[in-house]
Amino acid sequence: MTGVPFSWVVSPSRDWCPTRGWCPLLRGVSPIRGWGPLLLGGVSFSWVCPLTLSGVAPLSLPLTLCGPPLSRVSPKREVCPQEVDMGQYVCNVSAWLPDRQGGVAKLAEHLSAPLSVSWTPKRPSMGVVAERQREASGGGATFEMSCTVAPKNLPGAGFSVLVQSQESIEGAVRTIMNLSPDNVLHYGGATDPQRRDSLMLTKSGRLEFRFRLAGVQLADRGFYWCDVHAWTKPADGGAGGTWTEATSAESNKVRIDFQENGPSFAVAIQSDRSSVFPWETAKMECALSVSGSAPKSDDVAYEVSWFFSRLRGGSAPALLAAVDRYGVVRGGAGGRNTSSDVSVERRDANTFLLRVHGTQDSDSGEYHCSATPWYLSASTGAWTQAQELTSPAVFLTVRFAGVGIFSLVLGLLCAHCCCRNTLHTPRSRNKLMDLEMD
Repeated sequence: MTGVPFSWVVSPSRDWCPTRGWCPLLRGVSPIRGWGPLLLGGVSFSWVCPLTLSGVAPLSLPLTLCGPPLSRVSPKREVCPQEVDMGQYVCNVSAWLPDRQGGVAKLAEHLSAPLSVSWTPKRPSMGVVAERQREASGGGATFEMSCTVAPKNLPGAGFSVLVQSQESIEGAVRTIMNLSPDNVLHYGGATDPQRRDSLMLTKSGRLEFRFRLAGVQLADRGFYWCDVHAWTKPADGGAGGTWTEATSAESNKVRIDFQENGPSFAVAIQSDRSSVFPWETAKMECALSVSGSAPKSDDVAYEVSWFFSRLRGGSAPALLAAVDRYGVVRGGAGGRNTSSDVSVERRDANTFLLRVHGTQDSDSGEYHCSATPWYLSASTGAWTQAQELTSPAVFLTVRFAGVGIFSLVLGLLCAHCCCRNTLHTPRSRNKLMDLEMD
C-alpha cells in the first residue's frame, strides 16, 4: 500500500457526509486526538487523524487549528477559534489508487468518530470610573474630570472616549467632544465654536483620560461622564488593519453645580470742601467699591450721574451731568446759572470726579451721585446690569451772601465817617460883615 494517496476533510459534525462504501483495506479512522490546549478559547491548537491500513503502519495526518474558518479543505489548517466554532468535528478520509487510464480511483471513504471541541468563553468586558479632579465652585472656575478604564480580555485594545453631558438626569444627552483610538480629537455638535479653546481631552495614562473645561458658565451646569469604546485589530493585520469594536461601557456621572453669586457694589460721595468763595472751583468725588466675586477691572463699567437740589430736602434733584459705561459724557440743565460750568472726570476704574467751575450763590445746595454697575458675568459670558446705587448727599455753600452784606455794612460805615469829617461849616455873620467892610 505504499504510495496510496489520501484526501481528507475536517468539518463540523453537522456537515457529515454519509459513508459511500467500505473497503477492506481501510479498516477505519480512529477518533480525533487533540494536540495542545483544546479548552482555551482564542488559542491555537492541533490534532491528528491516525489511519490504520492493512499491511502498513498507522499514518498520522496533522491538522492545526489557527486560521480561516473550518469549511475549507486543506492539508494544514490554522484557525483562531471563536464561540461559533465550538462543536463536534470529524475526519472524512478517502483512499485512492492509480487506474489504467493514468488517473486515480477512490478505493474507500470513511468518517471518524466525532470529537467535541469546547472551551470556557472569555468575552471582552471593561469598567469605567469617572472622578472629579477639580471642582467648579463658581462661574469662571475650571472643571476637570478623569476617566479610568479597567479592561478584561482585551489584549492590545485601543479606546475611544466620548465626553457627554445632560442638564438633568432626564435631559437630552449632548456630546461635548471625543477622542478616537488613534488620538484624533473631534468636537461634538453641542460645543460652541468660540469656546473650543476652553476644552481639553487627552490621554493622560495607559488607561486614563482627562477632560477639562475652563471658565464654566451657568449653561455648563449638569452631569458629565465618559462613554468609552474598546477597539481591536486582527492579529494577522487582516481587514486592512482597521479597528473593530469589541465592547463599550459608560462611567458614572459627575455633576457641575454652583449658584450665581455676582459681585456686590457700594457707592460713596465726598467733597474736598463744604463751602467755597464765589468764582472758586468745587470738587466732589463719587467712589465705587466691589466685593464678593469681584470681576477683573476690564470686566466692569459704570454709568454715573450727578444731581443737584437747590434747597435741602426741597424740590426734586435735577441732572447736572452723566457719563455712560462707554465713557461718553452728557450734560443736563440742572436748574443752575449759566455763568458757572461743570465737568466730569474718571480718575480710575472706580472713581469719578465732578468739578463745578466759577461757583456762584445759586450753586449752593445738595449734590449726590447715582451709579449703575455693568460687569462681564463669568457664568454667562455676557455683560450684566447690576442694581442702581445712590450715594448720600453732600451740601455745598457758596459764601457769596455773607460777604456781600459784610461789605455793604462796612461801606456804609466808611461813607458815614468820611462824610462827617468833610461837612461844610457856615461862616459867622459878623465875619461876613467884616469881610464886606474890608
